[in-house]
Amino acid sequence: MAESSSGPDHGQAERRRVLAGRSLLDRYGLVLVLVLATIAVQGLVDTRGSVVAQLFAHAISGLALVAAARASGLRRRWRRAVNVLVAAILILSVATLTYRRADGNQTVPPETVWLLAAALTPVLIARRVLQHTVVTVQTIMGSVAAYLQIAVTYAFLFQTLDAFTSTPFFGEKVSTTTYMYFSLVTISTVGFGDVAAVTDLGRLAAASEAVIGQVYLVTFVALIVARFAAGMPRASAAAGAGGVPGAAPAPRTLFEALDSSGTQEPPPEGEPEVPDEGPPAGPDGPRPA
Repeated sequence: MAESSSGPDHGQAERRRVLAGRSLLDRYGLVLVLVLATIAVQGLVDTRGSVVAQLFAHAISGLALVAAARASGLRRRWRRAVNVLVAAILILSVATLTYRRADGNQTVPPETVWLLAAALTPVLIARRVLQHTVVTVQTIMGSVAAYLQIAVTYAFLFQTLDAFTSTPFFGEKVSTTTYMYFSLVTISTVGFGDVAAVTDLGRLAAASEAVIGQVYLVTFVALIVARFAAGMPRASAAAGAGGVPGAAPAPRTLFEALDSSGTQEPPPEGEPEVPDEGPPAGPDGPRPA
């Protein structure tokens, strides 16, 4: 009896664990907030010379990667791998900053350490958003978060190039906020011209960001818009076909679409549709409208 009673309890516990792991699936609002927070801190606070400010600014980018891994529906072992990666990068960043501050040596900058975590975030987001069969608010927020995270990644790359080249990236020493500003101006192809890369490698990196940003808008956003336009006739047909109370909502993702296609019940047979003949007739003929 003990074993038979523990079976359903174990199944319910496993089901709750799976649902808890997917509670943030396709929830890109938190990811977008963390990406915007990273841009705000990196663009407004000069973190040079402050260990606490650098750790805070970089830790936000790590949290964005953790949130993106859960929103993108990664398997449990891959989510654990992401958590271990972020923790290892954080520890390495603390050790690097402490060593540089104590001895004044030029070691690997923390931006280089966080470059990998920042680059993984837009890849995970784009991979999941492309699986959406219906464009929702979460699809839009995920697309915007991935686009802005590309700018964050390039800001880290510019600081890394500045640390490993003899000539400063902009020709002179600047605050850390300049890198984020330059990255946002470059990916949007605004090009104010107040700051510019002076090294050959720096100009190549800036040009690649402009190209990637435009390719993202032309291809990725075009796919989202096309999918949204393709879903409009189906939504209109569903709305005009019935508006039946209690009908299941349209699937938001590929997984929901596959699940609903297997559980949808066929319409009942042998029940002819009764046409709408208007108001009933009175004793002296049809009632006036």
